[in-house]
Amino acid sequence: MEQKRFDKRNLIVIGALVALIALVALVASLLRPRLAPVAEDTTAYLVINVAGEAYMPIKLDESTRYTITRGEMVNVIEVTPESVKMHTSTCAGQDCIHQGTVTLSNRSDRVLQNKILCLPNEVILELLTEEETRANYPLAFVTEATDE
Repeated sequence: MEQKRFDKRNLIVIGALVALIALVALVASLLRPRLAPVAEDTTAYLVINVAGEAYMPIKLDESTRYTITRGEMVNVIEVTPESVKMHTSTCAGQDCIHQGTVTLSNRSDRVLQNKILCLPNEVILELLTEEETRANYPLAFVTEATDE
């Protein structure tokens, strides 16, 4: 059986494809939408999405932990009034924990911006400002208005 070798033309095609992929990745990273800067006194909200279902936003006004359990999958979320991080997870890779802490001040600099993803457990955490929360989840503020 004859072994095929890469000739010069094949190497040029492969090199061109690699260069094209690198160029597309560079353009995509430069054009990604940037989150607007946030004032220091802005209230933060956490939206938890589990298996495609988004839950009502949680106002981050105290330091606490939330546990999400779905079957044998468990995620523990640690929050402060300014930040969110995945404290522990039963997922194999632990990538969600290594994504670190999201704050209102660092979210525009992070690769995943205001999100923490745990793909194996299907959990997405999203840190929002009050303005973003009101725009995307207006019903979260209905009970606040009626309680006063």
